[in-house]
Amino acid sequence: MLHKVVPKPIDVGCPYEDVTLTTSDGINIKAYVIPARRHPLSMSDIRALRKEDRRARAEEEMIKWAAEMGDEKSISYAKSRPTVVMFHANAGNMGHRVLLARNFNVDHRCNVFMLSYRGYGLSEGTPSEHGLKLDIQAAMKYVEAHPILGDTKIILYGQSLGGAACLYAGSKNKDIVSGLILENTFFSFTTLIPLILPQIPKFLLPILLTEHWDASKTLPFIPASTPILFLVGSIDSLVKFPQMHNLRKLRERDGGKCQWKDFERGDHNDTCVQPGYWDAIGRWLKEEIEEGSLVVVEKESSSSGEEFSEVTREEAMEEKAST
Repeated sequence: MLHKVVPKPIDVGCPYEDVTLTTSDGINIKAYVIPARRHPLSMSDIRALRKEDRRARAEEEMIKWAAEMGDEKSISYAKSRPTVVMFHANAGNMGHRVLLARNFNVDHRCNVFMLSYRGYGLSEGTPSEHGLKLDIQAAMKYVEAHPILGDTKIILYGQSLGGAACLYAGSKNKDIVSGLILENTFFSFTTLIPLILPQIPKFLLPILLTEHWDASKTLPFIPASTPILFLVGSIDSLVKFPQMHNLRKLRERDGGKCQWKDFERGDHNDTCVQPGYWDAIGRWLKEEIEEGSLVVVEKESSSSGEEFSEVTREEAMEEKAST
């Protein structure tokens, strides 16, 4: 039942639009649109209310927001701010990330678009790599055509599986994506599963694995000038340590622009609450997106003959110790 419980942005003080997208294969998936506001509702205002009064205040805020969306100044403000497209991890659905959406929307004044993949939350269908990629493209098509979001700089944000979704979206929509934020993302299922389940014989992996999410097929196709922020939990117990290092190594091999932020006490599911997490995102947004300080880096030709070799856990630990 957890996947079917979907909290709403207004639960954390963010007025929103509830939308349904239809994918190219006819599946209806659910999404939220949260435009940036000049005067958002503070959490202290929400917490000051008695529980029974919060629903009435939420309804008032939704009415107020609807009026704002008819005001040219409010629309112009939203268009002047970046849009964060949020791709969630495997656990839960978009509703379980509304507090993260609030941080982007209120603290950093970003528009937010978030969706539940097929089979998650109230979205129809059954999850699969192929199906999720259709969901991703439906989301990007919607954002690009949106009367407000389509006029903004678009940032992709994803945790774990959501990071793999970001890489796919970035590789397929390079003309409209201004940056990516990846948290605790694996390099591929093929390289991750042996670290999690070492007892599985390697010769069985090609037979057992039906999902791949291979970054070597997506990351090299994201322009080198597109900035990427890697947010890394050093004690991630699920996405083992070398995985993010291999993403960075591949990005740097191709001359791609990236920043790296390590959180020493960050595990797989709590890196986003570590001290400095949102400060790092705020600095990156200001430097790379809002100030437009993108530096074009010439990408090496893929025909150079240089092969990518994965970083081992030992090499990653040595690199960390030297920084």
